[in-house]
Amino acid sequence: MKKIVWFRFDLRTDDNCAFLNACNDGDVLPIFIYDRGYWKLPTSSSFHLQFTEDSLEELKKQLKSNYQTDLNIFYGNTIEILKTITEKFNIQEIYSNKVYKNKYLLDVDTECKNLFKEKSIAWKEFNQFGIQSERRKRHEWANQWNKFISIEPKKNNINCRFLNAQVDKKYVVKTNQISTNFIQRGGRLRALSLLESFLFQRSVNYQTEMSSPITGQTSCSRLSPHIANGTISLREINSYLKKTLKTNLSYEKRKSLNSFKSRLAWHCHFIQKLYDEPEIEFQNMNRAYDGLREDFNEKNLIAWKNGQTGFPFVDACMRYLKNRGWINFRMRAMLVSFASYQLWLDWRITSKHLAKLFTDYEPGIHYSQFQMQSGTTGINTIRIYNPIKQSFDQDPKGKFIKKWVPELRNLPTELVHEPWRITPIEKKGLCDLEFSNYPSPIIDNKEASKNARDRLWAIKKTEKAKELSKIVLSKHASMKARR
Repeated sequence: MKKIVWFRFDLRTDDNCAFLNACNDGDVLPIFIYDRGYWKLPTSSSFHLQFTEDSLEELKKQLKSNYQTDLNIFYGNTIEILKTITEKFNIQEIYSNKVYKNKYLLDVDTECKNLFKEKSIAWKEFNQFGIQSERRKRHEWANQWNKFISIEPKKNNINCRFLNAQVDKKYVVKTNQISTNFIQRGGRLRALSLLESFLFQRSVNYQTEMSSPITGQTSCSRLSPHIANGTISLREINSYLKKTLKTNLSYEKRKSLNSFKSRLAWHCHFIQKLYDEPEIEFQNMNRAYDGLREDFNEKNLIAWKNGQTGFPFVDACMRYLKNRGWINFRMRAMLVSFASYQLWLDWRITSKHLAKLFTDYEPGIHYSQFQMQSGTTGINTIRIYNPIKQSFDQDPKGKFIKKWVPELRNLPTELVHEPWRITPIEKKGLCDLEFSNYPSPIIDNKEASKNARDRLWAIKKTEKAKELSKIVLSKHASMKARR
């Protein structure tokens, strides 16, 4: 039997069900495909490409050293590539892990199914996130997910002969380029190193330090891009976590690790939403909010993208994100909230920009959170972040602002959060060219927040919104939360 094991967003050999099952017997061709169309999407970028290339290099080394085989990498149209290699090698079975990403890849998978059916090729897909795809019962989701995540990672038992397509690398993957030298690097060894340092060192103050961009860059696990690209599995993380929790830990450390564990379920819960309703990538969950942000302001969008809104903490966070490809969750929520409420920008546009910047871009989490923070689900609290309060709370000494908004580095700490409060005499005495180039606030925070809240509540109170919210609730809300 001749098979293909198709690596997609599962760039590892350990605890990889597709790889494990494909290699039980027969002749196996390991492949990876850079889909040309996917990398040209407005949500793809060089941040993702660098991480993927790092991870593939390490995967290639693992396959060569452990199994004496090559990873055959292709670039182009997925369907055309699969059609060619299945015919060339007379492939009878294809093994891969299921992909829950976006409409583009959903359409690619539909075409794959049609191709494989036409050629009588069996496509065997495996679940690496515990997503319930058949006869799902919401009240059983948590129990089923716990059963999935508690399965101990299996050791690979290879009993096959590997094939080689002898691919010549003559391609350049074209995608949206973002210039930075500080992107988080990919690869399984880095994932395992991060997990170890988090469990034994960095997680001590996880709960108290993850909200600030200053402490969050160290206290957060930083595993999210590795999970999104599959250089480590959730079951592996859970297995190491369980062993750590059985050791003698302080109360604070145990509490932090249990909090982290809950986020593994949270991760899959949001991917489940996208699986259940792929349209949330493009449409409001609650259609009563359609047309809400038609009066779109292009100048506000550009200012937000470039970190030039005149709100120092917002601008610092955006500039940091563009430079590092990552920022902690609370700051992501603030960036989305500020864009959606104070600037009144449509989430369907702003979400594409941040997708490019998030090295750990995971569509299920991404679009669910964008809709929650934009107030279009109808079932979540309207939460409008005050960027000034967040600035004082998360960067009280203004160190983060002064680093990423150097125009303000000569301001006294009491003014760095609200530079517009500087008096004419103080401004004259400052004689700072950099500060004079920093923009004034592009909106009035209090007025814009009030207008946004009033407009959202005007819709939220309608009978149409209430009825549609019931449907959203029945489809997506956590049963545990409802109890």
